Amino acid sequence: MFKNYLATKTDLETIEEGLKTVWRPELDFVFRKKELIASTVVVSYDSKYLYLWVPLHGKPGQYRLQKIPHNITVSSEYHRGWFAGLWKKIEDLLPVSIKKASRFAIPRIGGGLLTPFITLQKSYKVKANPYITRESYLATIIHEFGHIYWEQHKLWWYSNKKENLQYLKTASRLYGGREKTFKAHLSLPSPTGVGELFASCTEYFASGLFWPIHQINFDIFVQSRLEKLTTVEEKKDLDQEDSVLEPGKNPHDFAVTYGKMLTSSYPQTWPQILLIRPKLA
Repeated sequence: MFKNYLATKTDLETIEEGLKTVWRPELDFVFRKKELIASTVVVSYDSKYLYLWVPLHGKPGQYRLQKIPHNITVSSEYHRGWFAGLWKKIEDLLPVSIKKASRFAIPRIGGGLLTPFITLQKSYKVKANPYITRESYLATIIHEFGHIYWEQHKLWWYSNKKENLQYLKTASRLYGGREKTFKAHLSLPSPTGVGELFASCTEYFASGLFWPIHQINFDIFVQSRLEKLTTVEEKKDLDQEDSVLEPGKNPHDFAVTYGKMLTSSYPQTWPQILLIRPKLA
């Protein structure tokens, strides 16, 4: 449908508005350590060019727009959504300095332009789909920055080598009888589904501040979704089947269910709660 589409001024300006919103002081509530998202590269594309917003060094919240020619075919999937991380064919087109950097040194997010995004979302057979407006498009960009912010805390994997070596050596001494107890705190990884929960809460919080109509539409959509999930869950045998809330298989359903309860019960502290690594005392 968009094999010959070229970005309009409005398409590009809308992404830039999304980037400005990320840096608004109201979102300091979520992004308390803005340095964790400061190096994030943002990518979109049309039929001929890759559009790359690169952060300006030493100028947080400011970006330089680059255009990179390409000859790849972009599928509808990549036009109608946004993602934390990039499609490999897009990643391969990035400048070497970005491409060789880790996902933590230079995080990447990307997705379709405004016009293809909204057009394809409208054609997507989803009842009460809330992602068919300009406001929902902006909220989606914030959602992906939520993913990046959570991922930068590295809560879901054992990324601290010093701590890991301490655990390995201590366990060896315990097995060998050279020690009897281990008194330090043991850190446990957070489930990866918490990342989707954090991003969903971030989008919802930002929508309440800047795009209330999107939040209302989102509420309507989720209520309908939860009614369907309730019917499915009632029929499941959870001794043999996964719940509809299983984060590994249904991360978005898990996120919207827990997200509303979390932000309602802990409106002032939910970001800190989701950024705590579980520990054994």
